[in-house]
Amino acid sequence: MATKSTSVNLQPATIAKLDERGSRSSVINRDLDRLYTLYSRALRRIGLTIDEACLIVDVLNGTIRDTRSALMFSFGVKDAIELDGLDEKWNVDGRALIEKLSTLDEISCMAVVDAAERYWYGEKYRTMDVREGVKEVFGIG
Repeated sequence: MATKSTSVNLQPATIAKLDERGSRSSVINRDLDRLYTLYSRALRRIGLTIDEACLIVDVLNGTIRDTRSALMFSFGVKDAIELDGLDEKWNVDGRALIEKLSTLDEISCMAVVDAAERYWYGEKYRTMDVREGVKEVFGIG
């Protein structure tokens, strides 16, 4: 497969981890492919409905999550349901969604946050119906 050259700025600790694994370029490509595959598998395993995913995307609008805070996104969803009634807005069983999210493992939490970030970052989603965009980034259906 043809590659395209780009430059990135990496933290020294990340460079050390890359160098432990081989050629930086190859390792970055391989590891990102692995990560995105894991995210895709995790999203399928969670089994969110389009409306549940829309509620999550709504809650995560404008947030930036690191690996620690990504694990706690469900608390924001719970607050949005209990305090703001977002479950009614999206026609979702709020209790069932909170229960579903409370059982997620780390990779699943990060996969959900990643999908929401891709939705908000992707310019093409601004011109399409929200449900269609969410369906695409979450791999639903």
